[in-house]
Amino acid sequence: MAHSGGAANATNHQPQNFSQKARRRPRRYINQRGRLTFHLAQFLGPAQFDNLRLVAARSLGKFASMKTITVTCFDDFIKETTSPRVGGRIFRGVSDLDAHKLVPPIGRKPRWSGLPLNKLASSERGMLKRFKQESALYASSQLSDWEWMVLARHHELPGRLLDWSKNPLIALYFAVQGGNEKAGAVYAEKFTRTLQIAKETDPFRVTKVSKLNPVHSHPQISAQALVLTIHPDPRMVYQSKSLLCLRVSGKLKRDFKQALRRLEIHPATIYPGLDGVAENIIG
Repeated sequence: MAHSGGAANATNHQPQNFSQKARRRPRRYINQRGRLTFHLAQFLGPAQFDNLRLVAARSLGKFASMKTITVTCFDDFIKETTSPRVGGRIFRGVSDLDAHKLVPPIGRKPRWSGLPLNKLASSERGMLKRFKQESALYASSQLSDWEWMVLARHHELPGRLLDWSKNPLIALYFAVQGGNEKAGAVYAEKFTRTLQIAKETDPFRVTKVSKLNPVHSHPQISAQALVLTIHPDPRMVYQSKSLLCLRVSGKLKRDFKQALRRLEIHPATIYPGLDGVAENIIG
């Protein structure tokens, strides 16, 4: 009996699995986020843990306290975007508030958005490498990785960069496109982290959402006062407490387009070149 009892005691003192410990002492393990993350990753495996983290982050993002203001007229928009509290922000316009979230292009495509992050990054690197190889006749081979990524973004290759503008009227131009049945929006955000590209030479090693000012290698960059943000996990909807959303009713889109045209904000100025001229003539 003594031997049996000793065996039982020894068994009781063996390390319990993670789920048993978590049930007994949840507060301790929730507070120790590093150990919790480590154990979850071991228990689930890299792919499942990555998907769990993505789902949790997307769910929590819905509760971020973004402020939304509905603008009622063009003068109202000017007042909001020139107020002191908006100073230092950059702007992004979307034509459909409900459908177009703040997600980089590669994260919007089902082909990539469901992949684990490491596989998505590998696929993105592969596309960028192929873009470099097949663009040899059209671009300098001396471009940096950042310049290649910006160039690829300009030519609609899906990636982790998101377009913004220093000019709220440029953002408004994009917000009032599309049908009048859909409300558009202009997002305004003050990003606190600006990348020093000379130091951060590899775009895929950036670990925090950051702002960068691209080299003016194309007329559209200057015309649109372009600023970019890079998103380490491009599957994620960008959210923050400082994010401001200016909602534009679909019924106001036509009036806003006319007001922008009077201020010389139209296709010919947004898209310098013959394509912009033609689009502007078509109206």
